[in-house]
Amino acid sequence: MPNISDTFAAIVGASHVITDPAECRVYSNDIFFWDDAHIADVVVQPATTDEVSRIVSAAKDLGVNIYIRGGGMSYTKGYVPAVKGAVLIDLRRLDEVVTVNPVDRYIVVGAGATWEKVSQALKPHGLKLVFGAPFSGLYSTVGGALSQNVPSGMKGILGLEVVRADGTVVRTGSWSRKGAAPFYRDYGPDLTGLFTGDTGVFGIKTAAALQLYAKPEGMAHASFAFETYEDMAATMIDLSHFDYLYRRVGLDPFKSQNSVKVGFKEALKTLGDVSTSGSSLLGGLKDTVKMAAQGASGMVGGANFMEGVKWSLHLSAEGLDDAMAEAGMAKARVVCLKRGREIANVLPRAMEARGYSVRGFLGGQGQRWVPTNSIWPLSRAVEIATAVQGFFAQRKPEMQRLGIQESYMTNWGHGYFQCEPSFYWADEVSELHLRHLSKDEADKFRGLKPNLDARTFAKQMRNDLRDFMFQRGALHVQLAKFYPYEDALAPETWRLLREIKTALDPEHRFNPQNLGL
Repeated sequence: MPNISDTFAAIVGASHVITDPAECRVYSNDIFFWDDAHIADVVVQPATTDEVSRIVSAAKDLGVNIYIRGGGMSYTKGYVPAVKGAVLIDLRRLDEVVTVNPVDRYIVVGAGATWEKVSQALKPHGLKLVFGAPFSGLYSTVGGALSQNVPSGMKGILGLEVVRADGTVVRTGSWSRKGAAPFYRDYGPDLTGLFTGDTGVFGIKTAAALQLYAKPEGMAHASFAFETYEDMAATMIDLSHFDYLYRRVGLDPFKSQNSVKVGFKEALKTLGDVSTSGSSLLGGLKDTVKMAAQGASGMVGGANFMEGVKWSLHLSAEGLDDAMAEAGMAKARVVCLKRGREIANVLPRAMEARGYSVRGFLGGQGQRWVPTNSIWPLSRAVEIATAVQGFFAQRKPEMQRLGIQESYMTNWGHGYFQCEPSFYWADEVSELHLRHLSKDEADKFRGLKPNLDARTFAKQMRNDLRDFMFQRGALHVQLAKFYPYEDALAPETWRLLREIKTALDPEHRFNPQNLGL
C-alpha cells in the first residue's frame, strides 16, 4: 500500500498514523476470537469531523475500504476487518463535550467520547441521559454504542453528525436546519434513525446530540433473590408497568455469587469509599450504609451478602424525593415478594455509585468471556428462560469436562425481555484485554496459556446458541457480522436496505460485511 501512510499523516499528523503490524493487529481485533479476521494495513486517528471527511475522501481516491472503531468493546466483529488492505479509523480522539444545554435538555459530544465522560459532564447540571449507557462506559464510546444499538435507548438521540462515503458531512433532526440547534429529533423524515444500529455501514458518526432529563432528587434501591430463572422472569413480566424503575438487572447463580469478586467489585469499593466519606449519595437507612461500607470486600456482618443467593434481581427507582421513590419501590417489593425474598440492596447502590466497569469482561482468574444477546417480547420471558436453560443442560457434560461455565445477564424494558447468556473458560488473554486492566491484574493474567479445546467448543456452542435463538424468533443488538440479519427479514425489506446502502455508499467501502451488506 505505497504512500498511504504519508497520505493520512498529511491529514492527522504522523503520530496519529499506525502502521506497525503488531499494533494494527491489536486495533483490528475485538474481545473474542475470529479465525477469519484480517488485519488493517493502517490505523488512522483523527481528532475532528473535517479530518474524518478528508480521510474518507483520501481512502476513496486510494480505492481502500474503511472500518470504524470506537472503544474496542465489541464481541460481534463490529470493526474487525473482513477484507484485506483496509484502513481502520479509530475515533477516540473525537471526544470533545461540545455543549451542555440544560434548558433545551441536550448534550452534544464527539462520537469518540466515553459514556463516563458524558456522565461527568452532566453531573454539575443535575442532568441524566434518557437511556442507560453500556456497563462498559469507562471505555466504550458514544458512537460505538449508537452504531450497535442500546436496547430501548435510540429514541434518546436527537441528532447526529455523519460523514458520508463521498466525504460530505450531514446532520440530522433539527440540527439539519441551517443554523438550528439539535434540540428536536422529529423534523421531517427520521434520518437520525437511519444511522443508528447500522454498525457503521451507512456513514461515520462523528458527533451526537443526546436528550437529557433532570435527575430526580429521590432514589430507592432494592434487591431480591429467586430460586429459579422462571420465577425471576415471571416477576419481570409483573413489573412491566413500573416505568419508574430505571435500573433492572437480573443475575444468575454464577454471577450472583461472583459479583463481589469481579464485575461489580470496583463498584462495591466505590460504594464503600462514598459511604465512609459521609456523602449523601446513599441515603436510606443507617444499616444499609453500614452494609455498603463493608461491601468492597463483599462481606456484611462477617458473611458474604449474596451467600446462598441463586437468581437475583436488582432494582433502582426514582422520585421527586426519597419518600416518593421509596413509595414506588414499595409497590415493586410487593410484586417481587410473591415469588422471591428480599436481600441486602448493596449491588444496585454500588452500581449507582460507580456507574461503569469493564472488569466483567474476564472472569475472576482471567477466564475469557463472551456473551450472546437476545431480545424477545416480554410476554415470552418465562418460555425463553426455560428454553435457554435447556440448551445448556444438553451440553453440560462436555462443558464441565472443558471447564466452561455459562452465566446470564437479564433485564427488561418497555415491552421487551433481554436474555444474554455468556460463557467463561480458561484461555490466553489478549493484548486488548490487558490494556484495560490494572497493572497487577495484567501482569497476573499475561502468562495464561491457550486452551484450544475449550475455545473450539465455546465458539461452536456460541454459534449453536445464536442459531437456537434465531429459530425461536430472537432479535439482537450488536448485529455487526455475527448475527444473521438478511435471513431474518422479508425479502422486500432486505432489498430496501441494500438500495439504501448503495445510495449512501455506492462502492460499499464502509464496514464491508457488517449486517451482511
